[in-house]
Amino acid sequence: MAKKALTRARLKTPNAAAIAGIAFSLLMVTILWLLRRSIPTDPLEPGAWLAADSKTVALALNLIPFAGIAFLWFIGVLRDRLGQQEDRFFATVFFGSALLFLAMLFTAALPPNRTS
Repeated sequence: MAKKALTRARLKTPNAAAIAGIAFSLLMVTILWLLRRSIPTDPLEPGAWLAADSKTVALALNLIPFAGIAFLWFIGVLRDRLGQQEDRFFATVFFGSALLFLAMLFTAALPPNRTS
C-alpha cells in the first residue's frame, strides 16, 4: 500500500509570486501617482482641489483593496516557496509586518471621521 503524503503539494505556479508582486507594485505606483497628481503641494490650500479632482482621488482610494489583495497573494506565495526553510521567528515577523503594512494601507483609504 502506497503512503500518501501528509503535507500538501506546493503551488503549481511559482510564477504567481512574480505576477502578484508586479500587480501589487503597479497598483501602488498608480495609486500614489494619482494621489500625488491630485493633491496640491501647499498644505494651506483651502480645499478647492478636492471638488475638481474628486474622481481621481476616489479612483485611487478604490484601487487600494486590489493592491492589498495582490500583496497578500504575493506574501502567501513567497511563504509557500520558502516552506521548511523559514523559521518560526522569521515567519512571525514576516507575517506581522505584512499585516501592519496592510492595516496602514487600508487605514489611509478610510474616510475621515467628521464629528462637527
